[in-house]
Amino acid sequence: MACEPSAIEDIEMAHPDLYVDHCAVMAAAQMSSVSASPYDFLVECEGFSPPELEGNTSFVLRVGWNAQTELTAERVRVTEQPKAILERAAVGLAALLFAHLIPGGEMRVTDQGQRADFWLPRLRRALEISGTQQRAAVPRRHRQKIAQMLANPRRWNGYVFVCCFSAPQGLIRWSYNTREDYHT
Repeated sequence: MACEPSAIEDIEMAHPDLYVDHCAVMAAAQMSSVSASPYDFLVECEGFSPPELEGNTSFVLRVGWNAQTELTAERVRVTEQPKAILERAAVGLAALLFAHLIPGGEMRVTDQGQRADFWLPRLRRALEISGTQQRAAVPRRHRQKIAQMLANPRRWNGYVFVCCFSAPQGLIRWSYNTREDYHT
């Protein structure tokens, strides 16, 4: 199943109370390092299916960016360290998917050390996000991030979003995890 094409710049309007402009640019910087616009991700959902997908648990997400974002992304690549770009790019993709596919998925940043990156207060869920360029690292990273997120101090269940930027197609492993279902 394919999702409608999305512009990474859409996250700015989708999350007006957050400053995510830099995440959009960093996502464009990361994606454009492996592909011209648009760039496709295979999204694999585990433990849930977004309501709009009518039970499907995988789909292709096509993400594009405009010429102005591309110019800014080029400057970002020579200004920021690669790891910072990678992590903020993953945040940008998570913000895009939560805005389009999870009703009530408004994101609020956590304090450092909370074992999750964002709270989803309307849903009473935690969200942990990670980025990688190594497709083979996704399963291990995903398991680690599940354990981390479930150790959050609010004891909330939640989502883990691991985004891999690799050629020719990216991969997003997006799961919903509960304390009851997780076994170390």
